[in-house]
Amino acid sequence: MIAKLTVKQRILVGLVLSVAFLLVLGSNLMDRRHFSTIEQSVKSIYVDRIVVQDYIYQLQNHAHKMALDLIRGQQLEPYHEQDRIDALLRDFAQTQLTREEARLLGQLRQQFSTLELRDREPTLAQLQRIGQTLDGLEQIQLDQGNRLTELSEKTLGVNRMLSNLEVVFLVIIAICIMLLIFYPVKIFQPIHWN
Repeated sequence: MIAKLTVKQRILVGLVLSVAFLLVLGSNLMDRRHFSTIEQSVKSIYVDRIVVQDYIYQLQNHAHKMALDLIRGQQLEPYHEQDRIDALLRDFAQTQLTREEARLLGQLRQQFSTLELRDREPTLAQLQRIGQTLDGLEQIQLDQGNRLTELSEKTLGVNRMLSNLEVVFLVIIAICIMLLIFYPVKIFQPIHWN
């Protein structure tokens, strides 16, 4: 038969249960923060990188179409897609930009606004510079997407490690509670040295 728990043993059981509760609560709060970081990274990868990559692709297509039309000798003045280009640049500017991205986007806006479609050779040179700027923006998308992916993986790794530690602590606490409940007299009896 199990002996009745003394006041001291009840206090110890209460302390162990309190520690278990606080550990689980703290772990839950940390998990919540880590999942928030991952959620933000995933949203940013989509909105600020994948969607922007599409903007860059469309702008690149417009530049290539202008170049092809010039090479074919077609009249481009005024370019009928300029409103679409302006809308793409405006949408691009509303995303989360790095400093280098903001600089290149400003440069790209300037290049498109000063683009004169009258003379073939100077216009082709301008379109080539626009293509180089778009290539720079594209490289930034790849670099930032990679950085955000690494951040998400790092956060998931920390979360896995904390989850494993939480399980270990819970097992230790469960063992302590079982010892307190099933062996209360033997463990907590004072030792008398004769």
